[in-house]
Amino acid sequence: MPETSGTRGPYRKGIERRREIVAAAAELFAESGYTHSSMRELAKRVNLTQPGVLHHFADKEDLLVEVLNLRDASVADYLSALETDDVAARSREVARHSAEHEGLTSLFIILSAEAIFRDHPAHGYFQEHYRAAQAEARDLDTASSANPPGSVSPAMIATLGAAIQDGLQIQRRYRDDLDVVEAVDAFWRLVRAALVAWAPGAADENNTR
Repeated sequence: MPETSGTRGPYRKGIERRREIVAAAAELFAESGYTHSSMRELAKRVNLTQPGVLHHFADKEDLLVEVLNLRDASVADYLSALETDDVAARSREVARHSAEHEGLTSLFIILSAEAIFRDHPAHGYFQEHYRAAQAEARDLDTASSANPPGSVSPAMIATLGAAIQDGLQIQRRYRDDLDVVEAVDAFWRLVRAALVAWAPGAADENNTR
């Protein structure tokens, strides 16, 4: 008897074609940015007409959503193998993923710069991206939650962590010698050292030595 399970025929071909178009769009957006990329050029890259591309995607914005989902899915898959929720460990692996996936990282850098304008279709995506970075603060095991004098709040640490992560990827485009994973590790070592120093009783203990 013929197999009836699984994805077959035209439907499967349609899924594969969508994936091909999204991958090509990711490359094109990484090269030219979203604003300056044309559906005509995209169609040319996947050997389709523009109506052929629009048969699979409603419009250019629809494609942008799928491209951003592609980037997020790649990071999520990479992190899924981790057996820890430690913020520093996950941050390190995000940096490693970014270094190993140059195309997706270039895409992220270029789109994040374009999307600073509120009318850009990816503006909301990046707003949510940085809100999610703030949520990481909940996972910081810190005794500084009471914010003693001179300390930095967990939310601010998370904000700085996101700035370090994104800034290092930009610097890497200009510095071939930059090890972004090592730099991210260095940031979190500084954070851990500061948290120890801010812990209740740390100042009294140091004064008695």
